[in-house]
Amino acid sequence: MKDYKFIRYIEFGDLFEIFFLSAILTILGIRIYLKLTGFPQIGSGPFHIAHLLFGGFFMLISILASITYLNNNLKSYWALLGGIGFGTFIDEIGKFITRDNNYFFQPTFAIIYVIFILLYLLYKSVEHYQKFSADEYLVNSITILQNLVLKNFDKEEKREALDYLSLSDQTNPLTKQLFQIFSKNPTLPDEELNVYEKINKKLKSLYHFFLDKPWFLYAITIFFIVRSVIYLRNGIFLLQAINKNFLNGTLTAYLTPHGILPMIQVFALGLQAIFTIIGAILIWRFRKKAYIFFRDSVFVSVFILQIFNFNNNPEQALFSTAGDLLLLGILNYIIKDEK
Repeated sequence: MKDYKFIRYIEFGDLFEIFFLSAILTILGIRIYLKLTGFPQIGSGPFHIAHLLFGGFFMLISILASITYLNNNLKSYWALLGGIGFGTFIDEIGKFITRDNNYFFQPTFAIIYVIFILLYLLYKSVEHYQKFSADEYLVNSITILQNLVLKNFDKEEKREALDYLSLSDQTNPLTKQLFQIFSKNPTLPDEELNVYEKINKKLKSLYHFFLDKPWFLYAITIFFIVRSVIYLRNGIFLLQAINKNFLNGTLTAYLTPHGILPMIQVFALGLQAIFTIIGAILIWRFRKKAYIFFRDSVFVSVFILQIFNFNNNPEQALFSTAGDLLLLGILNYIIKDEK
């Protein structure tokens, strides 16, 4: 009897970030467009074509394309299209949880936020807490063979293939054979790379260009410190309110949900500041660890602080969350490069 195994695509984390960010940006784009144009409707008379139908159409194309084409270099496009479709679809969730089909249902932003946070935590838990097996590394290296056949084998793919093989079962005859195949075959000249690969290569070269500048690490440190100070300013206002209530003898009010929530927010603000300070200290000797602590400070913002922002100002919180997610994507990109 055959032993069927679930083999993960090693780069699925990058594809998920493309899906995730494109979905968030699609929601923002739709909301901005509708607000600027006065919320126009497609259709006339009794007919109204909801934009979630377009979302379903984009997701359908993404699914059909991903099960039709084997090309690894097309996966990012399907992830992008799927993210646009999912964002377009989930934007209208308010219509389906209210009796009057209310698109402007106030908790919609919070519901969308929770859905995206759960998706993010699910994927990141799979990515970070379930290590890839030797078989998964071997199978992923085999998938890169298609680029040799298509004469689309670049330097980055060669490096990845050899890295995967080094983590595969060295007693497997396939490992040695593939190592010889990948080592001997020439790579594609840089001028023949596709648009996505050229952009990726330029981003890496741009990062290393700035990394060689003596002021670059200072700029990163200052950016995160300023960001932390802005958040801490809100924490000071909250602490002043807490002290005022304490002096007025209403400290028992903090045993209620309305009292505990400000304390949680103050704790989260302090936590992101601590992560930022640690990152600022480590960046000169342990750059990768510093980036990870900076990323953790952004995590605190996304997973805790933005919840309070959604309660106070949903639209502003959506923009702020999109900025934090973009920052997370950048940090994950350079952390991966540091490996």
